[in-house]
Amino acid sequence: MSNVFTGKYWTIDRFISGFANNAFLITCARTGSSVIIDTPADPHELIKVASRTTVGTILITHGHRDHVEGYENVIEKFPVPTRIGALDREALPETAPFSVSIETRMLVRVGDITLKSLFTPGHTPGSTCYVLESDASKSKGEPAHVFTGDTLFPGGPGKSSSNKALRKIIDSLETHIFNLPENSVVLPGHGEFTTIGESKREFRQFSSKPLDSDLYGDVTWASI
Repeated sequence: MSNVFTGKYWTIDRFISGFANNAFLITCARTGSSVIIDTPADPHELIKVASRTTVGTILITHGHRDHVEGYENVIEKFPVPTRIGALDREALPETAPFSVSIETRMLVRVGDITLKSLFTPGHTPGSTCYVLESDASKSKGEPAHVFTGDTLFPGGPGKSSSNKALRKIIDSLETHIFNLPENSVVLPGHGEFTTIGESKREFRQFSSKPLDSDLYGDVTWASI
């Protein structure tokens, strides 16, 4: 476990397990309520730490197996509503305590935590990012955090299965992600973090050239 952010109103902790996946626990400082984001395999440390909180909901960024492989372990311990993009719903067991399909700009509130969902298809049909708004309305200067799953990494988008899927990811990023404040922290489903500002700078060079109709897969902004 590593602490990503500690503010007046909440903390964010990261857990790495499974296929080098990131899972996150956001905890409300006032109420001790929390939100889990993604449930990779071997989530034992995540469960141990989350047990010190009152888990209010589980958010899944997308339905690929490595992000939900530990779901049944987590939900057995915390039988709370789970939210996932409707088009990825089949990735969860039919018995999951599923509440609602996530849609763009849906708000999820747990204690003083408010997360806004952004539907960002492309990596999977139901890929969804979650924005934890900054404390700015209460305490100026704190960055927002956006949990991008496999939609955006430092240096490029998530893996695409076709050129059409890559175009969907790019459209998702341009429509919903790149208009976030530049100091927003990007917390992806694998690896290290970046910022919206840095991602936009990387993307600017890529987007200045025509998009090759054969391009897809593991794309990096700087490789074009």
